[in-house]
Amino acid sequence: MAGLLAVLAALAAPAAAQTPATPPPAADAMLVLDASGSMWGQLNGRSKIELARDAVAGMLRQWPAGQALGLMAYGHRSKGDCQDIELLRPLSPLGSDGAAALQATVNGLQPKGMTPISESVRQAARQLRHTERAATVILVSDGEETCQADPCAVAAELEASGVNFTAHVIGFDVAAGSKARQQLQCLAERTGGRYLDARNAAELNQALGQVTQASTDACAGFEQALAMMPGTALSPDGDEQPVAGAQRFDVARLPDGADARACQALCLGAPGCMAWRYEAKDHLFIDHGRCFRYGAAASLLREDRAAGPKEVVSGVRAGAKVVKQGAGFAHCSAAARPAAPPPGTRR
Repeated sequence: MAGLLAVLAALAAPAAAQTPATPPPAADAMLVLDASGSMWGQLNGRSKIELARDAVAGMLRQWPAGQALGLMAYGHRSKGDCQDIELLRPLSPLGSDGAAALQATVNGLQPKGMTPISESVRQAARQLRHTERAATVILVSDGEETCQADPCAVAAELEASGVNFTAHVIGFDVAAGSKARQQLQCLAERTGGRYLDARNAAELNQALGQVTQASTDACAGFEQALAMMPGTALSPDGDEQPVAGAQRFDVARLPDGADARACQALCLGAPGCMAWRYEAKDHLFIDHGRCFRYGAAASLLREDRAAGPKEVVSGVRAGAKVVKQGAGFAHCSAAARPAAPPPGTRR
């Protein structure tokens, strides 16, 4: 055993310390507001559209001035028109002037018409260029789709076609168990976003605050990786070799008898190593065990059930998250930004 430990220590030596990578930038976002006729409904003596205006004001106070935000609304110009969807503010950094202009636009909305949720979210995704870069839609709606479309199906479509598309949805005064709630919840869950109920003004303000945090924090709301993930393979995205910024981590050959915990120990013994993958002897016809190590800047793909739970095992160093970035995953230090409750799991 002492000899084995000495070999493992020697293998760990080449890895140098490395500063954790800067978190990826937060995704551009589009706020989509329901301005259909039902938003004139009353809650404690005030219309829902009035309460929505107040909640948006609170959201804008939290929104980083340099992060892009657009505004879209539906149902505010005519009755019975499923094409009544309008881009009211093109995507651009908010800034103080932009916040005041956006708020003035929201204050001027006069609910009138239908509820084309699906097409609105689809158009918002296009404005965000979701097939080219990370994109987030924040939808506030008080009812179900009324334009013969399926928000759940649209969610699946956008998730499949997008680089990293997420929809956070707030159901405002939506009844539990209703078709509206099922549609809105599915829209969020299919894209890895948050669904939140808001039954009054206070809850609407709180819900918008929560989705604002999830939308502006690049480290919030993504799947927490584990220290030990049997059957899961982490591998470089677009590179055949493990990479940590400018430093390349060579694959370590493991001595006979070494298992996944030996590979984990190699990673933990190297300050620059943030993730690892163990492959057992005879996996892929290799005559020895292998240990791949990855640094904080590595962009990694994750494949669950890549092999049997003993043949391939992966893991991350404590305090790191696996964050979806583009087609793959990258490391994001938990210390870099405040953690937020996860909105759901990514595939």
